[in-house]
Amino acid sequence: MKLKQLIYLFILLTSLSCSLSKGIKDGETAFERKQYAVAVQLLEEEFTAANSQAFKGRKAYLLGQSFLKLHNYNESSKWLELSVKNEYGTEALLALAQVSKMLENYGNAISSYEKLKNITGRKQEFDREILICKQAMLSIQKPSDYIVEKIFENSPVSDYSPVLYENEYMVFTSERTESTGKETYNWTGQKFSDIFITLKSGSEVRRFDSSINTEHNEGTPWFSRDMNTLYFTRCYSLINNDSKCKLMYSLRVNDVWNEPLVLPFVKDDANYCQPTLIENDSVLVFSSDLEQPGGTTDLYYSELLDDGSWTDPEKLPASINTQGNEKFPTGDGDTLYFSSDYLPGVGGFDIFKTYLKDDLSWAPPVNMGYGINSGGDEFSFIIDYKAKSKASVSQQGFFTSSKPGTGKDDIYRFSKLIPIPEAPNDIAISTDPSSNLPKSVFITVKILTPEYTVPDDPNSPLLSNKVLNTAFVRIVDDKNQKIAEGYTNENGLFYSAVPIDVDLKISGMKLEYLTNATSTSTKNITWSQNQTTKTINTELILGKIYLNKEINLSNIYYDYDKWDIKPDAIPTLNQLVTLLRENPRIKIQLSSHTDCRGENDYNQILSQKRAQSVVDYLISNAIDPVRLVPVGYGETLLIDACICELCTEDQHQLNRRTTFKIIN
Repeated sequence: MKLKQLIYLFILLTSLSCSLSKGIKDGETAFERKQYAVAVQLLEEEFTAANSQAFKGRKAYLLGQSFLKLHNYNESSKWLELSVKNEYGTEALLALAQVSKMLENYGNAISSYEKLKNITGRKQEFDREILICKQAMLSIQKPSDYIVEKIFENSPVSDYSPVLYENEYMVFTSERTESTGKETYNWTGQKFSDIFITLKSGSEVRRFDSSINTEHNEGTPWFSRDMNTLYFTRCYSLINNDSKCKLMYSLRVNDVWNEPLVLPFVKDDANYCQPTLIENDSVLVFSSDLEQPGGTTDLYYSELLDDGSWTDPEKLPASINTQGNEKFPTGDGDTLYFSSDYLPGVGGFDIFKTYLKDDLSWAPPVNMGYGINSGGDEFSFIIDYKAKSKASVSQQGFFTSSKPGTGKDDIYRFSKLIPIPEAPNDIAISTDPSSNLPKSVFITVKILTPEYTVPDDPNSPLLSNKVLNTAFVRIVDDKNQKIAEGYTNENGLFYSAVPIDVDLKISGMKLEYLTNATSTSTKNITWSQNQTTKTINTELILGKIYLNKEINLSNIYYDYDKWDIKPDAIPTLNQLVTLLRENPRIKIQLSSHTDCRGENDYNQILSQKRAQSVVDYLISNAIDPVRLVPVGYGETLLIDACICELCTEDQHQLNRRTTFKIIN
């Protein structure tokens, strides 16, 4: 699969016309000219009008491929399934397998690869893909060490390839309407890209220096450490409307960026893109189709010599460059991050990490893991060493992702959390007797916290439950064996594969919040025909810890002159039992009250008995009495201070209450 062309001004394709739809009369022609937005409109009409299975299969296949190029994975999957149904052949089945993988539907992808293996006889090739899918299923089961969030409201088109500039700025590539060029890109009809600048918070977005941006495609900037040299990619037509991408550089003198020049080793018949610097700015690494113009891309490097000249480009070793595409290198000292669509990963292009060893050889690339990588394309990974430090965070930075469902590329901020023990390495799949398709069960845990009408007053009316990010989630089985653990993302969500046929306990916790837990089970799941995945959705609400603040217990009321627990109080008290079990370190005070009737001394004794009755109930449910302090307040703290002889029974009942507060 190739990255989105737009972004990839730099994907190395030739014969790119700037004309969007002139002279196009059918969907196949639009597809061949890489005008996919036009193609989908025409092809859908042609599919509807088709009167033969072969014709429908072909049109559905082209529609699937067009939607794939447009990053609409769900529509792509739908049309590819129709193409397979209409017996278009192995081409459609292979594309369907790839899209299923990008949608993280690994069970369906495995099923397609198994069929391809049997049909084509290409056992080694598709066994590799099956293994990659199983590894991906394992990867998403493991807790992620990364919290990921969008840096700002990204534009409706693509924003990508961030790089840090000076202390507080970020420079990136975008196709937003403010771009300089008047031309549109024939792939999607969007404007040519420009280089933009913003604060790291994402505010005050504006075009970068006017000497850099032109009517052509500019993007993927990279700065020298002293911020006085800018390397970037510019794509423009040379001869016969053949668009090529060149590596450019510009020098800053007296805060003015000079007219950019093409790097001296760049040739006209190949594409060069996505520059980065490593080794104290002495080595420039970039992506190119230099070996096979118009074909797959590899990573190359050129060294800056003492006399200011550059060496002829050389390929990085085979451990990095594969049969597929390697793109978007980013440097960090002697460490190199890059994206590959061939090395084992969880989706399309995954981000990998390697580094230059003492003997000047490169270490084997390591996948950055699920959390950074997804079923979509991820690239342009950078670390922000000047970010404000945060508790429990060891590293911060940015990257680009086309996560499934967005349909475009967006810039994300990541925070790498202090590592936690890894989850077990069991692959969460089994086989249902009614089907030979692998089965997978996933759990989505959503963590919320109450937001009250009056902030920090839990007795005020509930306004809403808002999501709670960076909450820690742990999933264990009925033997208390760890299944998975990790942190919620910016949407308060934690996602994990889980074993089939087990009872599970899910706990959520966060510093300064009360731990909460719930139970679920993956036993007795009903599978429909050919269904391969099930998702169990759960919610947990974590209340904030309010020290020494009385919190009303709902439905803990008493009959007049009585202290025994009423039946309607049991559910609330059981919730309190659960809270104390899940938070074994807290100690609480149980406070009981009477209404205004009766003598003061008698009411004091009565309220103490009421508080003690709650304590006794908690003790009967195995709560340590050391953690419980009963206090009776009599009628000294009425919440409805009506004139006693005029109070209604409802008002009296409201005053006959029990509250609790956390005292340590």
